[in-house]
Amino acid sequence: MHEFLQKNRFVFSLSLIFLLAGIAISIWVRTWSINAQINANSENQNLVDVINQLEAETTELEQSIDQLRTELAEQNPSGIVTDEYYAKIQQQLADTQFYSGQTPVSGSGIIITLNDNTAGAEAAQQADPANYFPENYIIHDSNLRYLLNDIAYLAEAIAINDQRIVDTSNIRCVGTVIIVNSTRVAPPYEISLIGSPAILEGALQESSQYIYLKNKNMPIKVSRSENLQLPAYTGAISGKYAQPAENSKP
Repeated sequence: MHEFLQKNRFVFSLSLIFLLAGIAISIWVRTWSINAQINANSENQNLVDVINQLEAETTELEQSIDQLRTELAEQNPSGIVTDEYYAKIQQQLADTQFYSGQTPVSGSGIIITLNDNTAGAEAAQQADPANYFPENYIIHDSNLRYLLNDIAYLAEAIAINDQRIVDTSNIRCVGTVIIVNSTRVAPPYEISLIGSPAILEGALQESSQYIYLKNKNMPIKVSRSENLQLPAYTGAISGKYAQPAENSKP
């Protein structure tokens, strides 16, 4: 029995360590991919900044793995893992992954599809080439952010083009490309939100950004779904400023 418990402890420890290690490896792969683009255009400082950020996140994850090993030993100094203790830790890990967006989820909600106004751009260019500005006919990172700001508080889970949105997600432009969670996305942009379809649709209709895009004749399609499937967030989750208060530690 003791040998079985020791084996469980070993397997559980490796599971926790490999979880963070897997995330670190995924970040390294994305870093390598973006680095290949850097070599093709060394003057793109924005992409260099993305590389530096991803390398910093990888370092933080490596430190988290070491800290996890230490905390695991401190919480169970005897080295004996009972079934009750094992089940409790498993449930805590599952809850943490779920609420931090690290597990796939499904449920009812809406899908907002945004696209560039290519027809309007072509017409404007032909009608008045001198006053044609292509940036007026494309979806920008700010449009996505402002739209989410108006309705995200009503959703239980969100994804943009299969990129899960969590508290630490970023949506920004790198040159002419929109980056979500350090991953390049392209139009059409599908914003999937899990929540009450009626409430989400109602809030969307009142959104100032939604009205703005409609007035600019940007193609927008809204549809309901009873079974949205959203992927897990696979990026790094770390804090630079917020730390556990001393009196909150067990």
